[in-house]
Amino acid sequence: MDDLRLLQRIGEEVPPATPEHLASARARLLAAMAPTAPAPAPVRRTTRRSWRLVFGGLVAAGVAAAATSVVVLAPEGIGGDVPAARADASQVLRNAAAASLRTPDIVPRSDQFIYRRTQSGQSLHEVWHSVDGTRDGMVRQTTPAGGTETIILPGCRNGRVAVIKGNKALPGRTEPCTPESAYRTDVPTDAAAMRTYLAERDSGNAGSVNAVGKDVHVLAHSYLRPQSRAALYEAAAATPGLRAVENVSDGAGRPGIGITWDSPGGRGQTVLVFDAGTYAFLGTEGTSAMLTLTVVDKVGQTG
Repeated sequence: MDDLRLLQRIGEEVPPATPEHLASARARLLAAMAPTAPAPAPVRRTTRRSWRLVFGGLVAAGVAAAATSVVVLAPEGIGGDVPAARADASQVLRNAAAASLRTPDIVPRSDQFIYRRTQSGQSLHEVWHSVDGTRDGMVRQTTPAGGTETIILPGCRNGRVAVIKGNKALPGRTEPCTPESAYRTDVPTDAAAMRTYLAERDSGNAGSVNAVGKDVHVLAHSYLRPQSRAALYEAAAATPGLRAVENVSDGAGRPGIGITWDSPGGRGQTVLVFDAGTYAFLGTEGTSAMLTLTVVDKVGQTG
């Protein structure tokens, strides 16, 4: 048993000291230390409970201080106890990984759809993507004024896909295609394999923090099973160059802790936003908010 665990157990067994007990103990201590004080009359020994109360107060304070100091380091310390200003990127991402493993593990069927609902300012964007890419999906955009626009996402069947003009399919018109699945089954489920996976992707130069950041950005907005999402954040946590940013908010105005990186050429930075209490992924600073990301049985279904 380590020292912190021992202190915690003692603190749980000993009730906290009251101000009266502490004042009494302090008076006796000062009297004993005074060099000119006359010899005190015999005093009956303090009960064991009084000393346990004094010690309990000291232990409780020590345990509280220790707990405050280790929250930043413990991935399981989820609950928003750590101010964003004290958090670093690797810790935020490790907490996000731990939080991911607490979410339901739903394996999509090939005949289902990935439903994603995002918000940017006052605009809402919904999309239903076919899991295996062969079924017709849909995009629905709602404007701040209340207007709604829908667009068909035609599925690729037998190597052919309908040609879309505006928001409708042209009768009898098709073109060659390859089904694009909305759910990737090749995403690793452990951090080591995920680091290799990210290194092999072509979003940027190998080993570049900008390349890793962009890949994390794309995958965080995709439907991933809990193990894969946790592996993504764990792999990102080991990437030098990522940093935490305090006082950020997503596209819906929800506050959180941000993760960002330097982009080459001084272009605008992307900031991924995580909830400061649960470490769930919220979206991107000022541009998008992930409101819903789930699996549904048909187009139009939202949960």
